[in-house]
Amino acid sequence: MTDDISSYRERRGLAIAFALCALATLALMANHPSDGAHSFVDLIKSEANNQVIDGLVHGGFIVTLGALIVCFVLFSRCLGSARVPVVIGLVTFCIGSGSLIASMMLDGFATPAIAGRFTGTEVDNLSMAKTIFILLGTLIRFLMPMGMLFQSVAMFSWSSIIVRRGGLPRAVGAFGLAVALFLIVAIVAAPATMATHVLLGGIVLQALWYFALASLLFRRVSWP
Repeated sequence: MTDDISSYRERRGLAIAFALCALATLALMANHPSDGAHSFVDLIKSEANNQVIDGLVHGGFIVTLGALIVCFVLFSRCLGSARVPVVIGLVTFCIGSGSLIASMMLDGFATPAIAGRFTGTEVDNLSMAKTIFILLGTLIRFLMPMGMLFQSVAMFSWSSIIVRRGGLPRAVGAFGLAVALFLIVAIVAAPATMATHVLLGGIVLQALWYFALASLLFRRVSWP
């Protein structure tokens, strides 16, 4: 009986952690600085002026991703860490998180810091800044979709295990499978003009899945 209570307490703690990560993700999304620049000079000024908020938001995302890695390591133990889909899920989620963290570092810290160095520079002397920004933008454009793609594969792998049970687990697993398939197809097939919307929508859908996992772990029934 003690082991059962301890197990439920651990699952409840993990559920709270997932819920907090989901809330943090949505809050950080809501406070992400918007880019309304109409020229490169305006972009430089905007990035330089938003250094603090950029650092807080992107730093918050990095901390949240680190917390999610810990959560999914524990979650994988609940599902059975020896199962192949669980191993695939954990490995791909860590790869995806590493890619997203690299993207957050470039977007939230490197870009604003470089913009700050070029603030006040004459327009004729901004060719070096443009080259650096093109390089950073290109890296971010590949790192973020790749990170989301790997995390979507992880969601699919874990959901393929969860969906095998009836009731609420089946609903949560089906939701995870649907979201993962949608994101994989959208990331690969969406035109470049829609890429940002797909990625932002994907982050929101992932947060909803974290809430679903939290509701699943809060149940007193045995797991898995």
